[in-house]
Amino acid sequence: MSHVTNHADSDFMISDDIVSKTIDFYSSLKFQPANINQYTILASITLVNHISQTSKLVSLATGVKCLPESRLSFSGDVIHDSHAEILARRGFIRWLLEEVGRVITASSPSPWIDCEQKWHLRDGVTVHLYVSTLPCGDASTRILSLLPQDPEIAALKNRTVSVTTTTGATRGRENYNLFGVLRTKPGRADSEPSFSMSCSDKIARWSILGIQGALLSILFDPIYINEIIIGEVEDRYKDITKEDCQRAFWKRLNCERVRVDITPPFRLHPPNITFTAIVFPFSRGSIQERLGTSPNSSNECLYWIADSKERFEILINGLRRGVDEKQRLKPKLRPQMTYYEIKMTATSYQKTKNILIKDTGPFSAWIVGGRNREEFTL
Repeated sequence: MSHVTNHADSDFMISDDIVSKTIDFYSSLKFQPANINQYTILASITLVNHISQTSKLVSLATGVKCLPESRLSFSGDVIHDSHAEILARRGFIRWLLEEVGRVITASSPSPWIDCEQKWHLRDGVTVHLYVSTLPCGDASTRILSLLPQDPEIAALKNRTVSVTTTTGATRGRENYNLFGVLRTKPGRADSEPSFSMSCSDKIARWSILGIQGALLSILFDPIYINEIIIGEVEDRYKDITKEDCQRAFWKRLNCERVRVDITPPFRLHPPNITFTAIVFPFSRGSIQERLGTSPNSSNECLYWIADSKERFEILINGLRRGVDEKQRLKPKLRPQMTYYEIKMTATSYQKTKNILIKDTGPFSAWIVGGRNREEFTL
């Protein structure tokens, strides 16, 4: 099945076009939360070729969960962060790597990527991230404070003294009046803490480091998001929400110490923020409107990648559904180089990341998982 769409001049790449095609394709997969009172979040990454006027849905995911610190794996066999934005980005990275393989194997060019000294997106190709609701963390803190909350949970979130992690990152949604700070997942104040940083924080890092990550930066120039399309924002809140998103995704990094220290090929790349009125049928708001009660979050995550041999995967607690403990720990033939060692060979990427998270950097409170969680082989 082809996921490339041709566009007429009159409606070429309107944001709603991306959203409609994402939701339509999600519906075609015939997957939805297991119970009618469960909601999830949908995210996708779409490439747009403005020269050929075509677009390609590259990755799609749903998910609202992350693993607490007590359940993290040291073997690289579990996905720690299963929020939809993060899974969609993981799918995009995998698609990029597989697209390189297809180009080399078939000896035919890709309409989306090309290679000179390194691989890169072709001229005229842009990256569009769609999220069915505001990303967690700094981008959504203020808007959540304006919406009705369960009184007990609201009291926990709005303490006089903010609860922070040992690094200084703020715990979940603690203390609504703190803007521009690093926050951990999950947002609920009564949940077990995790090492996962919020989606707002991760998107902000991508605005400098690119979404290709450390491993692919060995092969690719930085790839930046050009547009973030967000759903479920009421018209009356769009102005302040856009302001919050700009601060969360890039403005808090637009400081002198970052501008001076960062060197090419990395740079601060502000994404354009747009909103869509198209409703995802399994969003929290949609389920609540249909049932008249507050829904629960789904434990299942859908993970789809374009041009993959597999139709899609369903993940639960960071593992493919149906994989038991014995299968998960079954010995595999792997190279003897660890994930950590390969990441460290991306020296330019690591240097730029360290500028952000060093003691004097804007993200000095970033929680680092540690080498012991990255010594698994690939």
